[in-house]
Amino acid sequence: MPKSRFVSLREHFPGPAAFARKLLRGETGEVRKTIQGQENIFEAVGAKLSGVHVDIIGDNNRIKIGPGSVLSNVHFRIRGSGHCIEFGENCRVSRGGVLWFEDRDGLLQVGADTTMVEVHIAVTERSKVIIGEDCMFANDIDIRTGDSHSVIDTQTGERLNFAGDVVISRHVWIAPHTVVLKGVNIGENSIIATGAVVTKSCEPGVIIGGNPARVIKTGVSWTRERIARN
Repeated sequence: MPKSRFVSLREHFPGPAAFARKLLRGETGEVRKTIQGQENIFEAVGAKLSGVHVDIIGDNNRIKIGPGSVLSNVHFRIRGSGHCIEFGENCRVSRGGVLWFEDRDGLLQVGADTTMVEVHIAVTERSKVIIGEDCMFANDIDIRTGDSHSVIDTQTGERLNFAGDVVISRHVWIAPHTVVLKGVNIGENSIIATGAVVTKSCEPGVIIGGNPARVIKTGVSWTRERIARN
């Protein structure tokens, strides 16, 4: 039986509730591409993208978004060549983010089932950010492999602050307004408290907080479920 004219119109112009559901699932909007250079690749087969901007000046850069992932309002800003960004399956960036790459041969890998509300990740000087599976990042998270500018020893004339890799192991919870700086390795199952500035690595299964962050409690893990008090 052919569809009625009303059903056809409803499919093309959904009501506010249906549009809101699509927006939350990342099914509205388009990917905007501003690309200058050669052999740049963007792959997002099976992913749902909304308000994404791919902004590249350079060559041989690659962005791959895994199937089932949902990215909303993410700006991929890439300057330079040979950078690689990979999101695993079923990742989510729900509110927005800026992924900022400069120089060349930078790497960002995000493991499957990792969720982010709002994040800024800056990768420079051929460094990398590795994020494990099933991590949970809140809003206003800033991760940086470098300082963007040089600090010079006045006696030797040598630079003191070269970039360093950041490794966040699987199942790490980062609370809002947190900064993770160059050279840091965060152990699995750990929790980073609200407002922390993380300048040193930590062992698995700890809570760290403060500026600079320090270990507050050991022997912990966490779950996304809010478990009721007995």
